Amino acid sequence: MSGKEPTLIESKLIAIMGEAHALGKESKNTSQGFSFRGIDAVMNHLHPLFAKHGVVILPEVIHEHSEERTTKNGGTLIYRILKVRFNFVAADGSSRSAQVVGEGMDSGDKAANKAMAVALKYALTQMLLLPYDEVDPDGDTPPESKPTPKDDGDGKEGKVTGIVKIVRKSETSRGGTRFGIKLDSDDRWFGTFDAMVGEDAERLKDEKATLTVVKKGQYWNCVDIIDVPDTSKSSDGDDDNLPF
Repeated sequence: MSGKEPTLIESKLIAIMGEAHALGKESKNTSQGFSFRGIDAVMNHLHPLFAKHGVVILPEVIHEHSEERTTKNGGTLIYRILKVRFNFVAADGSSRSAQVVGEGMDSGDKAANKAMAVALKYALTQMLLLPYDEVDPDGDTPPESKPTPKDDGDGKEGKVTGIVKIVRKSETSRGGTRFGIKLDSDDRWFGTFDAMVGEDAERLKDEKATLTVVKKGQYWNCVDIIDVPDTSKSSDGDDDNLPF
């Protein structure tokens, strides 16, 4: 050892650790019936010690992830994961930090609150080595759930009109032919395995056409293509400006 004197915050944390004691499992999970040590018990026990030794805790959320999940009854749960850094600061400004992850679920606006509470309890119990062997979801086990499927528009059908500028043909690994169609009016590529649609697209290159397209995952498939007649040209040569 170098013999270097500990900083004030290190001395204070060591003193708090020496005075902290084991906590009993006095809270009860209402859903599954097991006992656990709740965040309230941890804070009620440690608050006087932190106040006595002049240590404050400053939380800092450094990463957040949220998603919606659907319960088996069709309800919605907000699932939130927070990575939190807890800074322990003494009166002279010296500090140490602990970085932990907290998870929380709620059907309303309390998911982040639960994640913060769980993160704080883990930071305190692990840093001060308080006996702890139960996972604490704030005393309430959320109902079984699964990720809510994202509505990506799968199966959505539409029509796109423009001049056929590019038609590409490529062979697939199974021996089929895939056509790629691009219009001057759209940035997307429209694909099709239908040979008739592909041949019509090649025939209509540099002509105006309307594509019927269907979304499948991240791709748009072309299921039909028809030409758009040029109405600016008269088919019978009549001139309505003539006096007869």
